[in-house]
Amino acid sequence: MKSWHLQKVDVNLYIKGLSGPLVFLALYGIIAAFLLFVGMYILLGVFPAVLFVIPSFFAWLYRLNRIQRNPGPNGWSKKQTAGKLPEFILMKKRFYQMRRL
Repeated sequence: MKSWHLQKVDVNLYIKGLSGPLVFLALYGIIAAFLLFVGMYILLGVFPAVLFVIPSFFAWLYRLNRIQRNPGPNGWSKKQTAGKLPEFILMKKRFYQMRRL
């Protein structure tokens, strides 16, 4: 019987084209949109709630989809980390390679 050595195990979550921490951001967006819809529905009525929450929810998902396609979750987290660095530290290396389809 042959034995195989595993080099790396991928532990990222993959749901509908999103992976890693972007899955959790999509989940937080769904929960926030639901709570915002319920609050606006109670306070303002159905039409303002639908006109504001539904487009903003789809804009949030579109933004996450763009992040997934261009830098990916790893490049996105590196870019966020680089943004928190002090101003005197310069990052000269590209964070991600553009993937062409």
